[in-house]
Amino acid sequence: MSFPVSRPKRLHVTGGRGRLASLIADHFRAPAHEVVLHSRGEEDGFRPLGELIQPAVLARTDVVLHLAWSTLPATSEQNPGSEQQQDLPLLEKLLDACAAVEPEQRPHFVFFSSGGAVYGNAPGRPNVESDLCRPIGSYARAKLAAEQLIEAAAARHALPCTILRISNPYGYPVPTGRVQGIIPHAVRSAVEARPLPLWGDGHAQKDFIYYTDFLSALDEVVARRLTGTFNLCAGESHSVHEIITLVEKHTGKKVLTTTTEARAWDVQDSRLDHRRLTEATGWRPQVALDEGIRRSAAGYLDR
Repeated sequence: MSFPVSRPKRLHVTGGRGRLASLIADHFRAPAHEVVLHSRGEEDGFRPLGELIQPAVLARTDVVLHLAWSTLPATSEQNPGSEQQQDLPLLEKLLDACAAVEPEQRPHFVFFSSGGAVYGNAPGRPNVESDLCRPIGSYARAKLAAEQLIEAAAARHALPCTILRISNPYGYPVPTGRVQGIIPHAVRSAVEARPLPLWGDGHAQKDFIYYTDFLSALDEVVARRLTGTFNLCAGESHSVHEIITLVEKHTGKKVLTTTTEARAWDVQDSRLDHRRLTEATGWRPQVALDEGIRRSAAGYLDR
């Protein structure tokens, strides 16, 4: 099966200070592409988010990749209501600005949701996009609310929108204090002989996608101006215990752990199906967890 490919030329990326946004910008930058990173503050090469609520700017834009979000799952529980005060109002303004652009000039709006959160615990099988979402944390409920705003705006104004329900990208450095990213934290703990804090007994299982697979999928979505809701995932889930075993294998070092009670809002059984995205684009993940952790460990050891 063949798929038509068209390449947009101008991309605006929100949440520009985040490591994932930086990876996306580096991936798309090329002679045929212009990438503009936006952040809440205008400095150090970042443009202000406020620019993107101007229809005149959006009319000259091919794609908006909307990653800006004020919380992580853990910090959302610590600061309830943050998304309703910051993220959802910003999203509404962006969607209204897109709707104000002439239809033939409207940018492709891509929202980065969380497949591992919005579905809640898996119903005994991998979740597909048509499943009823049962979020169990405030972060997940806010992401789902954002999806609903996008779906309503897309239907009302015929906006070209994509919702990507992403699993857990890994394979790139994350800050030590970031309360997210079990794989890089486990690698760091092994190499530096520091205890790895665990929530629960290590049996929780989730989907982990290597960052190059994440980027190649995003490339397909953007190139085809694909619209709709899609799981972007590896299509396999692994427990924390499995991750620790693989980290020890590829670092040659023991991972020391400390354990606290599992968080009530943390999904314990996340399983995702990527068949819809594969059928629409031909994309398939290429890097298995064992190889991805091997690369992650090698990159850390080579520093």
